[in-house]
Formats: sequence, structure tokens, C-alpha cells
Amino acid sequence: PPPSEIFPCDTVAPTEVPVAFAERLSHHAPMSTPRPKTAGDVMVAPHTVAPEMTVRDLAALLLAERVDGVCVVRGDVLVGVVTAMDLVFQEKPLHLPSLFVFLDAFISFESSAKVEHDLRKITGATVADIMSTEVEAVSTQAPLSEVAAKMVDHHRALLPVLESERLVGVIDKRAMLAAAFDLSV
Repeated sequence: PPPSEIFPCDTVAPTEVPVAFAERLSHHAPMSTPRPKTAGDVMVAPHTVAPEMTVRDLAALLLAERVDGVCVVRGDVLVGVVTAMDLVFQEKPLHLPSLFVFLDAFISFESSAKVEHDLRKITGATVADIMSTEVEAVSTQAPLSEVAAKMVDHHRALLPVLESERLVGVIDKRAMLAAAFDLSV
């Protein structure tokens, strides 16, 4: 109803406003509280690739499908996630570790594991070479607040949604924006 029907200002004295307003609202059915949205409510169909796919084919797929990342599967098993940033990483110059010479010994200020990781990603030819294997995932029942926290805290553009260890969808930045502002994707 229009505000004039709910709150007839011209017929109620200012001291009676709260009483009149409460009486008028009591004739309307109470509003139900909407159920909080879950990952299962907003997930979208996952784009999947095999670990053997070349990085060039991956780049073409990401551009053609207009997505920021894909899930990497071997059969029905999720083995990793790869994003556009993993491809952008390949354009980064390799940072060689700083070395300190002490008594004819070379001491690195950086972990050799990090240098090896960066070198593998920069020179990677297949998805398996550049994908992230430490995957943050959520269940279909995870509340959107948990999904948002994982995306922000772990700097993830995409989160796989699992049901009984099986990939059933993904939540990407677009799906989160659509859910947050109640818009369609």
C-alpha cells in the first residue's frame, strides 16, 4: 500500500502517530525472513580442463568463454585450479635469488623451493605445470559469508563447489557480485 494508506498523517495527531502506525501495520501479514543464500544457490556450471592441456589452448579457452579461471580435473577428480593470473605470471621476469658469498660458500637469501616454483610456472607448457594444487573449495551448504571470506582472505577469483568430494559447480567473482546485489549473471 502507498505510505498515505499506512500512515495517514492528515488524520492523526502527532502524539498518536506511533499508535496509529502500529495499528495499521498489525493488519498486514508479517514479513518472512529470507533464508541466507548458500554456495549451492549461486554456483555456476564449472569450466573444466585436463592437466595435459597446453597453456596456449588454456588462454584461448579463457578468452573465448570470458572466464577468469577453470577447474582442472583428472576423470571426476578435482586436481587443481588454474586462473588467468597463472598465465599472466608467465610474462613476469624471473627473479634470480640474491646470493651472499661467505668463505667461498654461496648463501641464498631466498628459498630454493620458491625459485624452483617460479621457474616451473614461468616455463610451464601445460596446465599441470602452472595450476594451483592447494585448492580452496566450499560445500554446497556453505553460507555466502564463508565463500566471500575464503575468496578475500586467500585471494581467490574462483572457488570450486564440492558435494561429497565431487565437483558440482564454481563460484567466481561474477556469481558473488550477482548474489550480493541480487542481480542475474
